[in-house]
Amino acid sequence: MKMAIARRSKGEERREAIEAAARRMLLDEGYTGISLRQIATKLGISVGNLQYYFPTKDDLVESVIIGETQKPIDMLGEITWDPNNTTKSIRQAVGSLMQYYASEAGRFYAIMESLALYDARYVKLKADGYAHVLSHIEKLISLVAPELPAGRASGLARVLVALIDGASLQVQFARGDDGSVRSLIVDVSAAIEHLLENWE
Repeated sequence: MKMAIARRSKGEERREAIEAAARRMLLDEGYTGISLRQIATKLGISVGNLQYYFPTKDDLVESVIIGETQKPIDMLGEITWDPNNTTKSIRQAVGSLMQYYASEAGRFYAIMESLALYDARYVKLKADGYAHVLSHIEKLISLVAPELPAGRASGLARVLVALIDGASLQVQFARGDDGSVRSLIVDVSAAIEHLLENWE
């Protein structure tokens, strides 16, 4: 018996195409380079049609950033945590995150940070994203260090996120230098292992 494959509607395909074009433009030209008119022209649609999906430039940029910030969380969710080998699990998690941030996708983190400096909309987007990440990291900590009280796990999650944030920005400056990125992954992994073992 054949399973039915869910087909995307034309509207879903159009929305994805708009987001993909905006993502490329955001990476290549930054926030100020985003133009709804240029995206519409590139896709062969009217500006009005584009605005049916994304009424404003900020609606579109926000949607792109939300999609990008979900990717590292999904990556963490795919890791199989081995309670008998936390070192391997931690290195796999940190390695996956650092490799992700070393790619062009890592620039979205810096773009969101800069937008959040000046615009309340992006301040909220950043806060919501961090709340989601912190919640996820706390759950991972409870798997790796189940003896930690909830309050301590929360504090440790904040420290780990701060460590990974800083490393993520450094990775962007080290793009193209694979040795430097690998070294940073090892150092960040070691620091996280040390924190997990010595957090009281």
